[in-house]
Amino acid sequence: MAKYRWGPGARDVVGASRDGGTVNASYKVKPTDEELLSAVCDEDPEAAASAATVLGLRGDERALDALLAMLHHRDSAARAAAAGALGLLGMEIAIPALQDASHDGDASVAAAASLALQRLGVEGSARAASERLVAELKAEDPERRALAARALGGLMDGIAVQPLVERLSDADAQVRADAAGSLGWIGEPSAAPMLMSVGFTDPDVRVRKIAMHAVARLIVPETPL
Repeated sequence: MAKYRWGPGARDVVGASRDGGTVNASYKVKPTDEELLSAVCDEDPEAAASAATVLGLRGDERALDALLAMLHHRDSAARAAAAGALGLLGMEIAIPALQDASHDGDASVAAAASLALQRLGVEGSARAASERLVAELKAEDPERRALAARALGGLMDGIAVQPLVERLSDADAQVRADAAGSLGWIGEPSAAPMLMSVGFTDPDVRVRKIAMHAVARLIVPETPL
């Protein structure tokens, strides 16, 4: 079976086209709905997650049952992609399952489900996820801190600004990069001075680049990160 890899993250969804075309020219362009419905059940979690995201973007309601089942996938990225796709489908029948997923043991899945609930008009769901992710920013594992920082950018909640600013001095470069990128998405101007400082002084060139792009986005919100 062909593998379709259009990253399942929130930012990929924001930047993707509504017709579900690929964002990577090295893979098949615009697979059929039938191919995607088959791929969403693929044993490869990356292929399943990518297919789920595109089905959500296309608004294909035939994917509902498969996406609901994916919320119980063993892979957290696949569960997060399923939650995001259900939010894009906009079907209220998915609300109970998404509410369960908003308590997932993986913070990135919980955030994706909460964002989907917000899309469906469920009040207060995003704030609860933001508070949980802010707590995750203090996790001992740098990968968990990075995932939390990245997910907060998708939720775009102002309560995350100061905690993310603090992560700009994290010992781990990936955490600093994700914190900078998310501050650019949230768009709070008060973060600009610290981002500019990081953009000039961080020892990691990638972190400096992302921080400067984030500053540019604070000035011109349409600037891509």
